[in-house]
Amino acid sequence: MNSLGICIPTYKRPAFLRRCVFSAIEAAGGRPLRIFIADDSLDNTNTAIYEEFKAHSDCIVVQRNTINLGIDDNIQQAVDLCSCDYAWIVGEDDFFLPDSIRRVFDGIQGSQAPFIFANYSYVGDENKLLLGQALEEPDGSISGRVFIASHLWAAGFIGACIVNRSRWATTTTAHYKKTYYTHLGRICEMLAHANSSVMILAEPCVANRVEGEDTFTWKSDSYGVFFGFCAMCESVARQHPFLADAARQAINVMERRYGWLSLRLAMRLRSEFGYDVAQYQCYIAPNISNRLVRFAFYCISVSPPRVFRPLVLVHRWMRKRKSR
Repeated sequence: MNSLGICIPTYKRPAFLRRCVFSAIEAAGGRPLRIFIADDSLDNTNTAIYEEFKAHSDCIVVQRNTINLGIDDNIQQAVDLCSCDYAWIVGEDDFFLPDSIRRVFDGIQGSQAPFIFANYSYVGDENKLLLGQALEEPDGSISGRVFIASHLWAAGFIGACIVNRSRWATTTTAHYKKTYYTHLGRICEMLAHANSSVMILAEPCVANRVEGEDTFTWKSDSYGVFFGFCAMCESVARQHPFLADAARQAINVMERRYGWLSLRLAMRLRSEFGYDVAQYQCYIAPNISNRLVRFAFYCISVSPPRVFRPLVLVHRWMRKRKSR
């Protein structure tokens, strides 16, 4: 029988961590489950919640890191802790949808799939407000190369990623460090041969929180995240020529999907203190050739964030109204 472990990298957000863990236990529907937590806090922020976990269940393993690893390396740490056949990675501020873990546990029995994509829903700051879902694909398997070219962007959300633990152990972090996407580089390595396939679970399994002031722990380096995705894909292309075209196509799909190089996104990020002149100098100026567009990015980077907040609030209100 294949076993399933939930792997949670965490950092000083006990309320979110509590919700995530208890949503996992409930969504398991009585199926055997282990939960592995890698804590990067370096203090006692989460101590009380760990005592609550200990009193509630003996299936939870906590590793308090002795140094701050940062989000990318702490994701790897969380998976390294997992002793199960499959490791399902999830962020502490996301939560499992009802019955999702039971469905996944039953689905992995007899499976040798190297990577399983668990579809997810986007939720607003009200949590119950569903804003959409990541993929509109049916249940089933597709080739690894097709998945990378068309859907790798969606696996950037770690809650979508269920990896075969033994296959994961054969990959390396060396080529993808400091990209924010080491986990994707390792997944691509697992898919770097002609017969590789990805199992897609179409029904959303996890709620991905995409609104709120502290939604993204990497917000202070927003454009570093996008260009990190590009760097990870280029590294995959160099290391695995079989995937070169797919990896470079993934960059184009990522940019179109999120509009990373659009002025609208720059204004939204600036309104949330997620874009500044340092990011302009590091990422935008060297990569935008059009002088007028580059100047517009610069103006946004030095403008007061409050200038753009009304525009962002109107856009958010219109999106919520449309989703109802």
